[in-house]
Amino acid sequence: MTSPEIRIKKSFLLNDKVIPLLKAELLEMGREQEGFDEFIDAKVIDYKNAWLAYEDRIIPALCDVLGVEFNQNIIDIYVAPFSNSFSDPMVISTKYAPDRVIDVITHEIAHRLLTDNNKLPMRDGRKLSQHWKELFGEKDFKVLTHIPVHALLEYIFVDILNEPSRLEQDIDFCKNFQAYNDAWEYVQKIGYETIISQLKHSYIS
Repeated sequence: MTSPEIRIKKSFLLNDKVIPLLKAELLEMGREQEGFDEFIDAKVIDYKNAWLAYEDRIIPALCDVLGVEFNQNIIDIYVAPFSNSFSDPMVISTKYAPDRVIDVITHEIAHRLLTDNNKLPMRDGRKLSQHWKELFGEKDFKVLTHIPVHALLEYIFVDILNEPSRLEQDIDFCKNFQAYNDAWEYVQKIGYETIISQLKHSYIS
């Protein structure tokens, strides 16, 4: 398996478009400094250094446990002052401490692998969510999309990194968000090994 190159960087074009729109929100949250180039540049360096210490363990483990590979050989991660992070395009918020960003990047990378891999070359969110309903039951879309992600996170944090404190931190953080919390409750009830086994079998079949 060849792991994709993960490139953490800033996008001048993205930031030029979004920072003016986010200024009022950043000011209200006391995060106005995150709209400046110098702050974003420093975050890019911090995030790169933090992630590089973990990348070689996380990326192969995600692929191996699911039995799939990334379609892309390069994944660009843009650092920008959004309130949230997301996987497509992959944008990581400037609000995180370097250690926390490891968990966030793993979360978004898991989303990307689950929806864009060599066993699923054509992304179709509706078909995929329908399939996950068959696996996990009738649930809200956001809960459905986070059950497999959270199962993979528990596997990475506990079995690969041997850092269960990351698992505890993520579960605690997600208590503030209903869909994320519901997904974690399902994973804790069913077991991450069972969920990952279901996912792996579904890609094989």
